[in-house]
Amino acid sequence: MNTSINVSGMAIVTRDENSRVKNIQFLPDDELAPVMEQGSLTHGRLQQLSNGAFDYVASSPARRAQSTLLRKAAHGRLSATKDEAYQLTLKIFKREGLDVRETFTREALDLIENVTF
Repeated sequence: MNTSINVSGMAIVTRDENSRVKNIQFLPDDELAPVMEQGSLTHGRLQQLSNGAFDYVASSPARRAQSTLLRKAAHGRLSATKDEAYQLTLKIFKREGLDVRETFTREALDLIENVTF
């Protein structure tokens, strides 16, 4: 059963120093039945509190990698980082059933030997 509920009240919007919405709060004039619902976390968190108020807090933007890919391997990568360092990342899942020492050694050497520094 779909039911529409009209709620009147006051909205409070807080913005950050770049004028992006940081927080939205809705305060109804009349309390609703005790409810607690939570929305998507994609852009922020929206929830209806037990007194009927809605509260929204924006999520921080996702951090992007600060490195440049130099070479890729089946289980890892070699990158040059923003702070002028080299970073070797290797990852093997246990379920792959590989000889970890042999695979790490082979792929690390392959990455290091086939890149110009």
